[in-house]
Amino acid sequence: MQTRARQIALGIGLILAAGCANQQVSTDFSPATSFSQFRTFALVAPPDTAAQQLLDQRVRNAVQVQLDAKGLKAADRQNADLYVGYGMVDKTHKEVYTDGGGWGWGGGWGWRYWRWGVAWPMTVQRRIETYTDGTVVVNLIDAKTKQVVWEGEVDDVVNLPVTNPVRATQQVDAAVAKLFAKYPPQSSGA
Repeated sequence: MQTRARQIALGIGLILAAGCANQQVSTDFSPATSFSQFRTFALVAPPDTAAQQLLDQRVRNAVQVQLDAKGLKAADRQNADLYVGYGMVDKTHKEVYTDGGGWGWGGGWGWRYWRWGVAWPMTVQRRIETYTDGTVVVNLIDAKTKQVVWEGEVDDVVNLPVTNPVRATQQVDAAVAKLFAKYPPQSSGA
């Protein structure tokens, strides 16, 4: 029985790892900032609609875990070195597909597009597909200067709307861990 449970857990882990493999992780930071000065943080996020509260909580928990793992301690807003803004962004993508390219309905001569001559292709069809993905965005703001010192984004974290809450939580946790693997930033030395 334990062997079967391990096989299932390994399978789920591999599926999640495969899902995260295509995610784009991008970060940017202020090279003038000494990140070792930051020891405390306060999570701040704008209130969201009731529909997004569960996603917001997943992202909040994942960010908290990663900051704790980096040695930063949670504090109230008045005593924090960093303000941490976070959220799930719904990005809408449109893909336009063009199919066809054949030559119309037969016969090539006749009145067409205000001129005489060979018929232009008529069977070109365009199909537009729209899909939404969940992108996690995190901004770290110096509490003293109120300037963003680090920002990161992981795209395609969860499919919206969420249909499997357990899997969504695992996907958010994995994506945020991948994002915070790039914090604190390594100085380029250039």
